[in-house]
Parts: sequence; structure tokens; C-alpha cells
Amino acid sequence: MRNFDSYDVIVCGAGIAGTMAATAAARMGASVLVIEEEGYPGGSMTAMGTGPMMTFHAGQKQTVCGLTDEMIERLKEKNLSPGHIIDSTGYTYTVTPFSAEGMKRELELMMLESGAQILYHTMITGVNVQDGLIRSLRCFSCGETFDVSGKIYIDATGDADVVAMSGAPYKQGRDSDGKDQPMTMNYKITGVNIQTVRDLMEENPANFPFLYPKAGIQKQAPRLSFSGYQDIMKKAIADGEITFDRDIVLCFETDREGEVIVNMTRILGENPVDPVSLSRAETEGRRQVWELFDFMKRRIPGFENTHLLFTGPRVGVRSSRRMTGLYTLTEYDILDERKFDDGVAAYGYPIDIHSADGTETDSRFLREGGYYTIPYRCLISCGIGNLMAAGRNISATFEAQASTRTSPCCGALGHAAGAAAAMAAQADVLPAQVDTKKLREILRGQGAVVD
Repeated sequence: MRNFDSYDVIVCGAGIAGTMAATAAARMGASVLVIEEEGYPGGSMTAMGTGPMMTFHAGQKQTVCGLTDEMIERLKEKNLSPGHIIDSTGYTYTVTPFSAEGMKRELELMMLESGAQILYHTMITGVNVQDGLIRSLRCFSCGETFDVSGKIYIDATGDADVVAMSGAPYKQGRDSDGKDQPMTMNYKITGVNIQTVRDLMEENPANFPFLYPKAGIQKQAPRLSFSGYQDIMKKAIADGEITFDRDIVLCFETDREGEVIVNMTRILGENPVDPVSLSRAETEGRRQVWELFDFMKRRIPGFENTHLLFTGPRVGVRSSRRMTGLYTLTEYDILDERKFDDGVAAYGYPIDIHSADGTETDSRFLREGGYYTIPYRCLISCGIGNLMAAGRNISATFEAQASTRTSPCCGALGHAAGAAAAMAAQADVLPAQVDTKKLREILRGQGAVVD
């Protein structure tokens, strides 16, 4: 069996949360191993076609800074992102388009430059727990089975896989029936006549419901996001052109002009952490993509000459398992804009729940410019002493997770988790014993907003 050194910190998953955690911990001098099942980092943004990032701001205040914003600045320097621009759908404050291929490389570079070791193409198949602590992980890659061990473990898998395998407590879905938000197969197309869409937004802003109260903001967006065409969608459903529940056209231009991510498929009734159900979701998602692509070419102005670049390549998951931590963030904490004494990340995105039963989206907005903070306790397992979570699987209610799940917040949570894990490993204490006042000072010094 292959032998690995023992590490201070092992990060499971190299999405935006995992890469920020690994970079933060390694920059603080911890020895770090990152385990990723794909052959590249980026998670949902590179493996699920998700984009843009939304939002780094709460009104005029930028609440997500630190390592996650450093990554965007690096992309901007290479002309791989226009940076933070106004959200021309009108739903939130800003969006941040990016090159998915550029992001893969930049996240990888940040980890490598920090000194973290990356282990791609590796599945975690088991967790060895003794006396309430994880002692090692069983891994499989390239026909080999092997173990890796560390002091502190960060579950950044999104689905809380390590949490579940360790026997630590977690929850999944809404309290009433355990159902998660629907999955979505994103797809990317090119050849969109963006000027046609801009003209329509100018001529009839009422066709774009979130934009309508802010008509004109689209003129400030160098890359266009748009959400509308409900009447066309309703007629297509009534006529049988679209055979699933969806109420609106939702598209986001990438860093390249005329290239658009379409976020419209809606896969109901499937479980993102059941292998058979997840497989059905993949095939249903691609079926819906081709149905929508054909419909949009025929019915949506500006899409007549588009070409489909790719789907996914993995189905997008909004919610699944959530670790039970020392504190569980609630929707009331968010809507009350609560600021915690041990806050390690600040965020201002609304509660955004896509119904598990149909077309509806339940949006609950904070006041203009309002934001909340996320306490460090949400990142610490209440059942396994050396286990943390970062990303959409932190300790939060189903409703609260509908805000914290978006990528800028996940990046900020990863940054915080990595810094805390390094502090714990270097002091030879458990994450719950980390001095949160000192942690917050370190995060502030690294550019993060924590209160």
C-alpha cells in the first residue's frame, strides 16, 4: 500500500471552498493535502458549468474580499474576468463572470504556490474514527487503495461526504419532507446576439421582472445577465414545447462576448446523494437541455444562430447534506442581519429557494445594503472533534443554506476554515479551542470582512 506523510490539514474537495481553505492553511505554514475526485479544481464553477459568481457585495460595500477576491484580481490581470460588474437581472448587486478554464488554472496555481499538495482523481471511500476523532481517510485512485492521515480535516465536498462517512450528525433537505432544492444541468452556448437582448430590455423592461424596478441598469453592465420572457415560456409549456416546470429564461454572459451560460433546467424529485437518483438527474438534465436549446433558437430573439458548446459536465446541485455544527445558522439570523462575535465571513445575498415541487422560487431579500455574518461555530462539527466544514455544507438550516450556498460566500468560508485549521494544527488543539478573537484578527489582516 502506498504511504503518505501525515499532514497538518487535509482538505476534502477542491471547489472554491476547498481551494481557498487549502491556500489559506498552507500560506500560514501548515502542511496541507487536497483530495479531489476530478482532475482539476473549481467544483461547481468548472465541473457543473455554474456561473457567474454572485455576489461579492451588499449595496456599495464589498463583503467578500480576502483570498476569494485575490483570485478574481488574478483573473482580471490575465483578461479572464471583467471583475465585479452590476447584476443586470436586477436580482442582486453584482455578478462576476469568469473563464472556467482560466479559473481551473488560477485556483490550481494558488494552491501550488502556497505549498499545498494536490491529489487529483481520488475518491474518499472510508473514514477511520477513534475516540471521537478522525484518524485517517481511506482513498481510492488509479486502482490503488491507500490511507492518508492528518490533524484537522475539512469537508469541502459540497455534499458533506466525509461528514456522513464519519458518522457525524448532519441534516438534509427541508424539515417537512427532506426534499432538496431541484438540481440543474447548466449549459453554455455561443453566438447569442447580445445587442438584440439589450434592445429588448430597453424597449420593454416589464418583460424582465427583477430588472423592471431598476430599468436602465443593464446599460452599466459590460457583460449581460438577463431573466425574463415569462409569457413566451408559459405559451411553450402550454403548447408542449417545454415538458418540465420552469417559469423564466435565465442567462448569464461569460467573460467572452456572446457566450452565455443558461441556467434553466429544473430536475425535480431526485436525490443528489443517491447514486441511482443522481444518475437519473444527469440524463434528465441533458434531455431538458436539448429541449430548451431547440426552443430558444426558435422562440427567443437573439438566439437564432446559437451553438451548444457543452452541458454540465456534471449536473448542478444546490443543496444536499448539511453538517450539524456547534451553531446552526437560521433564516432569522440572515433576515435580521445578525452580526456574530465569532463571525468569520460576511454576506448579503438573499435567501433564494428554488421549489422542490414546481416552478416557484422563494426569494427573501435583506434591506438594501444589508448583510449578515456567519459564526465560526457553523464550521465545526458537533460530533467529531477534528472535523470542519467549508462551503455549502456548513451548519445551516435549509432556508439559511439557500443564501450561504453561493460561490463568493463558499470562498469566504473556505478562507476562514483553512486559517482556523492551520491555527488548530500548529497549536495542537481542536478547532473548537481556537481563539476566535485571534482568528478574526488574522482574517482581517488577510483582507477578509468578518463583521
